[in-house]
Amino acid sequence: MIVKYLLTFTFSISTFCLLAQDIFWSEHIAPIIYDNCSSCHHEDGIAPFKLMAYDDVVPYGDLIHHAVEELEMPPWPADPAYRHFVGEARLKQSEIEAIHNWIDNDMPYGDPTLEPTPPVFPLQGSLLDQIDYTVAIEPYTLQSNTDEYRWFVIENPFTEPVYISQLEVLSGLEQIVHHADLFYDLSGNSLAYDLADPLPGFNGNTGWPNNDYYINAWQPGGNIASYPDNWGIMIPPEADFVIEIHYGPGGIGLIDSTIMNLKFVANPVDVREVRAAWLLWDSAPMLVDGPLVIPANEVVTFHQVSAPLSQALSLISICPHMHWLGKSYKVWAETPAGDTIKLIDIPQWDFHWQKYYTFQQVQKIPAGSVLKSEGVYDNTTNNHDNLNDPPITVYKGSTTNDEMFLCYFIYANYQSGDEDIVMDSTDYASPTFEPLNVEEAYQVFPNPSTAVIHLTGELSKEQKLNFQIRNTLGEVLHRSLRTNVQSTWNESFDVKHLTSGIYFIEWWDGQRLRSVEFVKL
Repeated sequence: MIVKYLLTFTFSISTFCLLAQDIFWSEHIAPIIYDNCSSCHHEDGIAPFKLMAYDDVVPYGDLIHHAVEELEMPPWPADPAYRHFVGEARLKQSEIEAIHNWIDNDMPYGDPTLEPTPPVFPLQGSLLDQIDYTVAIEPYTLQSNTDEYRWFVIENPFTEPVYISQLEVLSGLEQIVHHADLFYDLSGNSLAYDLADPLPGFNGNTGWPNNDYYINAWQPGGNIASYPDNWGIMIPPEADFVIEIHYGPGGIGLIDSTIMNLKFVANPVDVREVRAAWLLWDSAPMLVDGPLVIPANEVVTFHQVSAPLSQALSLISICPHMHWLGKSYKVWAETPAGDTIKLIDIPQWDFHWQKYYTFQQVQKIPAGSVLKSEGVYDNTTNNHDNLNDPPITVYKGSTTNDEMFLCYFIYANYQSGDEDIVMDSTDYASPTFEPLNVEEAYQVFPNPSTAVIHLTGELSKEQKLNFQIRNTLGEVLHRSLRTNVQSTWNESFDVKHLTSGIYFIEWWDGQRLRSVEFVKL
């Protein structure tokens, strides 16, 4: 009996070794790498090294072994058990085991005639199959080791309207750029400010950009924004492109050359209008258990609840946004009928991978539905991404060291049949306000208001400030240039013309963008 078991055990071990040794680069591993890794890991791609051939992969064997074991690569933070999306970059368990066995057995090459042809990326690192226009900033040398905001203006070369159907951002400084937004300006003011500034682009010391239509945003790890056929964002011929870039700290002396590649609607007849906006934001009353303050050495949970939607929406994509203390972010909708529509769950937040997740089928959200979320922040030493050691209390703000709790959506107003539009069929399955910071001693009152808002305090050491009032869709509804020679400011804004809702007064103090919310009754 012992001999029988021994023979069985020996046979099993021999079979396992044979199976492991029968896994080769050419036949088994190359298809996995080319299909799941090379789109980022190629010449001029966003990844730091190439994975386009056997000789590229072998030096990184140990790193690849660890990355696929921990599900760090391919990067796909969204939980597929909650919701599937277009282009899901998830390895099957059998593929992970094949990679492990291949690496553990000295990475044999195999029969070269069985190796597939490596993928081709002909458009200088782009993943678009066609580029109709590239919006490129003039190379800019960062001037500060702290956060910088800068706007770059590119004159529109088109004499007729064009409609953006796909947009891709290739960041020139992947590790420094906090976000890159694209909008257009019909006034010509932004171009004038750019020309007046001696450096490429301009900042708030020169002027305030005119934002007539917000097009899209990119954060680290962002991907292509893509819309259904004959859906797009119209760019008027008289509009200038404006790129807003927020540079995080530590970049002084580095040179940025961010570009945005655009693909247009081929036959622009009866094009459906697409919008991009954050429909969940981090202030009351939507932030129901705010303000967004994360005390040191605590794990804190927040929730967002929107007002009932006044009209049905057709969701194309979703993009949650947090900073370094983010731990998880889940978003769903609740319909008037009491149904729950799962939208996204990111159980392990990663600041480096903030994608627009495109729904496999255009998602209808009925009128009267409420968008809801739950976000968790970890401000302890257990969070290896915590920028502060020891931890300190972190507040809501616009710099990288602050925190945010926002969710962007790409969407259109619903029309009958939108929910039947399939983007990808693979695996388809259907008010307390922020407390004042000592360093930012300003007040806004009365809040809520029916007629006039007063803003007072130490807004800036600058003697001239550009103010603007923005709604929750990012549309600018008021601009004014104010002068002050005192140490404190006392400004009044007439808001009688605004409809009821939440708004933001924003200004630039020479170093950072500041914002305060108010409610118009």
